[in-house]
Amino acid sequence: MPNDTSCMNLNDELWLFRGDYTTRTPVVVLFGFLYSIIIICGVIGNTCVVLAITRNKALQTVPNLFILSLSCSDIVVCCISATITPITAFRKDWIFGPALCRIAPFFAGLSLCFSTFTLTAISIDRYMLICFPMKKPLSHKQAGYVIAFICLFCGSIVSPVIFKQKLDTFGKFCGLYCTENWEGNEYQRRIYGSILLFIQFLIPLIIIGLSYTLISLRIGQSMILKNAKNKKNNSNSSDGCENYLTDQQKIAIRRKQRANRMFIAMVIAFVVSWLPSLTYNLLRDYELLPDSVTSQEFLVGVATHCTAMTSTVWNPLLYAALNPQLRAAFIELIPGSVRQKLHLEQEKSCPLLNGNNLTGTELTQAGRTNKYGSTSIQVGPCKRADMQIMQSSCKRVLFLFLFPSFRTDFQSVEFFFSFSLSS
Repeated sequence: MPNDTSCMNLNDELWLFRGDYTTRTPVVVLFGFLYSIIIICGVIGNTCVVLAITRNKALQTVPNLFILSLSCSDIVVCCISATITPITAFRKDWIFGPALCRIAPFFAGLSLCFSTFTLTAISIDRYMLICFPMKKPLSHKQAGYVIAFICLFCGSIVSPVIFKQKLDTFGKFCGLYCTENWEGNEYQRRIYGSILLFIQFLIPLIIIGLSYTLISLRIGQSMILKNAKNKKNNSNSSDGCENYLTDQQKIAIRRKQRANRMFIAMVIAFVVSWLPSLTYNLLRDYELLPDSVTSQEFLVGVATHCTAMTSTVWNPLLYAALNPQLRAAFIELIPGSVRQKLHLEQEKSCPLLNGNNLTGTELTQAGRTNKYGSTSIQVGPCKRADMQIMQSSCKRVLFLFLFPSFRTDFQSVEFFFSFSLSS
């Protein structure tokens, strides 16, 4: 059929009978531009995260190992989901061969599942670290085991897609089409998709929400208890003091709050990015989409997928904005001439990583081993004015990243190849 000169072009039929806008050149150019920006920013930003962590031992903490794995997953998403899906969405036929017909949907589902469970692992690790500080923290080796387990678990629950994808012709239309083949068992497909959605998104989201709620309550409780204790001690001393928390306690609490804000922001950005695609595909599976959406099914699908792909961009931006150590490591990756033009060379305004140490006296960090053998970053106190100058100067590096859906499960690619033309 693909070589039959009498075959029909599917895009022509979609425009004729549905008025499908994904067949129009301006729409293709617009989304091509958006996807290009997402891919470029996502690959560059996440590559910077990988280089920053792997090149600086002081940054190789357990939470950052999870962040490293997330960045690797996002790079895979940029290379596969953000490239193959939009091309197929606008062409409609499959041009990537039979192997990728099976592999691409698998890696799409694997990346999403891996990201949600890695965010869950981060939240649980933070919960154990803050709410149970006397317990042995997660070691680097154990974190590696957790990452490997997440990868194997996600691969196992997404693996059916490999056996359900099929490359075949479609009616009288030109080309080959990669579709799911459930042998007419639509009920089975819906049940599997719903279970997968529940396991890889809803359950992790519940665990994450509960973990950070308990963490916030614990930090608030800790502030109250420490303030009360210091107030009591100060009341017994001859010199009264209205500020009952010591500077060291304030720094420790602010550090915990800053880390929690960053991780919570990561979760919010991920959920907001993927929620439109999740909702759309769930309603589509059960044929609950309104007529206004069904008439432009391909356009809405591409728009929600494009929104989901922005999740690969937000994390590097959040790291640069909310994590001083990663921000300094990012700046170190910039060529010296560019740093000088951006006024990022001043040692005081933006201390940079040099081997295992940060230059400058305001911000010092070192990988220190606690009694359990795990490494933690220690940030020394600095002057408030200098810190404000540092943050103001460091944030100039954000210009490198500031440029503002694939299916959320194994059914991702299938969306673009299920056609129900009506005359």
